Order: sequence, then C-alpha cells, then structure tokens
Amino acid sequence: MIKKLIAFAAAAALSACVTTSDSFDAQNEIGTVYSGSIPTKGGDILLPPGDWTVVGKSTEKNKYSQTFGNVALAKIDENKTLDGFVMYSTALDVPMRFYFHASSYCDPEQQTLYFEQQANQQGGLQQCFFIEDWSLNVTENSEDFIQQADAYFKKHNVSKPATMLFTNYRMSRRNKLLIAQYGFNYRQPVGDVIPGFTPSEKFVYDHPFGTEGWKTNLETVVSWSKENEPKITKAFLK
Repeated sequence: MIKKLIAFAAAAALSACVTTSDSFDAQNEIGTVYSGSIPTKGGDILLPPGDWTVVGKSTEKNKYSQTFGNVALAKIDENKTLDGFVMYSTALDVPMRFYFHASSYCDPEQQTLYFEQQANQQGGLQQCFFIEDWSLNVTENSEDFIQQADAYFKKHNVSKPATMLFTNYRMSRRNKLLIAQYGFNYRQPVGDVIPGFTPSEKFVYDHPFGTEGWKTNLETVVSWSKENEPKITKAFLK
C-alpha cells in the first residue's frame, strides 16, 4: 500500500538541519480533524471534500539525519466504513540552499492505471501523479503510521475495503517536496466516490476495470486528479 511513500528518503542526499518534530507532533495528534486543507511549514495540503481525521503519524530520519514526517488521515462515514484515506510525507525542514531534483517516482509500472508527469531538473521542479489500485492489508512490516491507522480502525470498529484507488502526487521545487496519496473507495455507488464533484470534462478509461460502476468511479477519480493537480501543487509550492 505504501511501497513508494518514502522511497525518496533513502536516496536523497540531504544536508543536516534543525527539524520541527515537536510542532509536527502537536499539530497531528491522533483524532485531530481537518477539513479543506492541512497547513505545513512547506505549504498547504489540500483535502477532498469532507472531514478528515488523523489516524496515524510518525517521523523518521534517513542516513543523512534529515527528518521526515508521515501522516495518515481517514474519512469515515456514518456506518463506520472507511470512505477515503489520505497519506502524506514531507521533509520537516530543509535548508534554502538545498534543491530537490526530479525523480522517477511517477514512472508507470505494470499495475499503473493512469499517470501524468512534468519534470525539470532545474531547481528540482516536478509535478506528477499516478493512479493505482492498492491493497489496504497491513502487516508487521508496514510503516509505523500505517500500523497506527490500522489500530485506530480496529479500536473504533471501522470497516475498510480490500483495496482503494490511490492518486499519488509528487511535487517539488527547490527545497520543497511533498508526496501525497489520496485513496478513494471505488466500490461505492456511482456518484458517491467523490460527493459533489462533477467533472468539467469526462475522462474515458479504455480498458476493463471490474464492474461498470467501478470503471465509472475510476473515471471520476482520474478526472478529479487531473483537475485538482494544479490546485494541490500551487497550494503546497506557493
């Protein structure tokens, strides 16, 4: 489920810096509810419609002593079903002199359903995303914040689908970098996968994807992801 979430951390040669772990922990207490967006030191992280509850968080350092913050948020409906799942990871503090560089994060793989990529090595500028159907199975090898989220679901009797469609964004410019993953429960009735969203231009998926309803929901997720990429990127890289 999170195979690519922090893959960049081990590869990026980052300079040591003062971190903001304490403020990160205070801002993301388990049970905190966000709506609309999440403020971070790097920029704002936009959220799909609804209330999003923090269900997991963790920090970690790579071998260069750079600290990264990871957060998981859930949208849970009145029937205690996991309706949406958002994960993000970002460096908590990076020197102004450091530039992230574009990466192969969004290069398509066999299971990739859709992808878009714009990259420029100058200044580490990158805007890209891809969509895949990921399992929600959690194991003892899963990241700490994912295990926390699973424990939260069990404690509160939240049922979750076997898989979700995840739109995975990577955006970077100079010393800013964000990887954000938006999970959608595509097994819902058509029209419920992203309440209130009507595509300005309908996307047509040319391959089979489960039932006709699932395929229609996938098309809606692709449309939402395409239309909101500029907004999500601008909010964080402002």
